[in-house]
Amino acid sequence: MDKKFVLVCAWFFLHPAIASAASMEEMEKRIEALEADVEIYREEAQEEADSHRTPVRISGYVDAEYSVDSRDSVNNGFRLHHLSLFFKKQLAEKWRFFSEIEYEDAPKFEGEGEAQTAPAEGEVVDTAQGKIFVEAVNIDYLWNPKANFRVGRFFTPAGIWSIDHYPPFVPTQIRPEHIRKIFPQVVDGAAAFGTFALGSSFLNYDLYVGNGEGNTGKKDQNSNKAVGTRAYFLFPILDHFRVGASAYTDELNNGDDKTSVGMDMKIRAGIFTFQAEAADAEFKPVSTPSYNRTGYYGQLLFSPTDHWSFGYRYDFYDANDSTVAELTTNSVFINYHINTDIKLKAEFHDRQNKDPAIEDYNLSIFSIVYYLGG
Repeated sequence: MDKKFVLVCAWFFLHPAIASAASMEEMEKRIEALEADVEIYREEAQEEADSHRTPVRISGYVDAEYSVDSRDSVNNGFRLHHLSLFFKKQLAEKWRFFSEIEYEDAPKFEGEGEAQTAPAEGEVVDTAQGKIFVEAVNIDYLWNPKANFRVGRFFTPAGIWSIDHYPPFVPTQIRPEHIRKIFPQVVDGAAAFGTFALGSSFLNYDLYVGNGEGNTGKKDQNSNKAVGTRAYFLFPILDHFRVGASAYTDELNNGDDKTSVGMDMKIRAGIFTFQAEAADAEFKPVSTPSYNRTGYYGQLLFSPTDHWSFGYRYDFYDANDSTVAELTTNSVFINYHINTDIKLKAEFHDRQNKDPAIEDYNLSIFSIVYYLGG
C-alpha cells in the first residue's frame, strides 16, 4: 500500500480527535479565565456592598462613686451609678442610627413566688432596684450641613448641660439643680438641625416637635404637641466663644400650659473655661394661679495641665410652687485625667435652703469614670 495513501487516511481519521482535543484544551483555558473574571467581579461587588453595611459600633461609659452625706451616715456608701451603652451605625451614605441605653444603680428585676398579674401586662415584678432607661434612639438623615433631620427619641436641645451631660465630659457627678426641671430631659418626636456660616462666625440651630412631657414612647396622652428650638452663635474669639438661647412650649397631660426660655454662654481662653446657663419656666395651671420655676448657674474651670482640672460652681434654683424652697449650692471640684478615657473626680457640694424647715446639708463624692471609646 502506498505510504502516502496510508498517511492521508490516518490524518483523515485522526484529525477530528486531534482537533477535538485541541478545542477542549482551549475551552478549558477559556473557562478558567472566565471563572477568574467572575471571582474578581464577585469580590468587587462584595467590597461595594460591604462599604454600605458598616458594623454597629458599641461604646459608652461607666462610673462608680463613693458618697458622704452630712444628713445621715446611712446614705454614705458606694454606688454603681451608670453603665450606658451607645449603639451607632452608618446605615447609608446620608443615614445614621444612634441609641443609648442606660443602666443605673446596677438594676435587678425579678419575680418571686406566686406573683400577681396585671390585666394585659403579664407578671408583676415583685422586687426591683435601679433603673433601665432608653435615653435615646433615633435615625438621622444628613441632607447637608444647613439642613438635617432626626426622628425618634433624643435629648432636648436646650442649653449646654442637657447636651454635654455625660460623666466623662462634665466635671461633676451632680448636675446643676435646675437641669431637667425647666426643660425636659428627652423628646419623642422629630427635629431639624444644621449650621450656617455667617462670615467668620457660625449659627447652629435645632427645631423640634414632640409628644411632650409625661408621655412614654408608646403614645401621646393629649392632642397637643410640644414645640421647641435652640440656637447658638459661635464666634471666632479666644479659643471658644458661644452664646445661645432656647425656648420650649407644651400643654402638659394635666392641662397645665408650660413655656420655658433659657440663655447660655461658654467661653474658653487658654487654661480657663467659663460657662453659665439661666432658664425660666412659666406654668399656667387650669384652676390655680400661674407660677414660675427659675434656675441658673455659673461655673469656672481651671486646667493648668492635661491631667488636672480644678473648678467652682454657683448654682441657684427656685421651684416657686410651694413644694421646694429656694436652693443655693456652692460646689468645688477636682478632676484628674489618667488618660483620655479614665477620669478621677472629687467634689464637694454645700447646699443651703431658704426655708429653715428644710435642712441644709453637704455632699462629698469621689468617683471614677471610664469612657468606653468609639
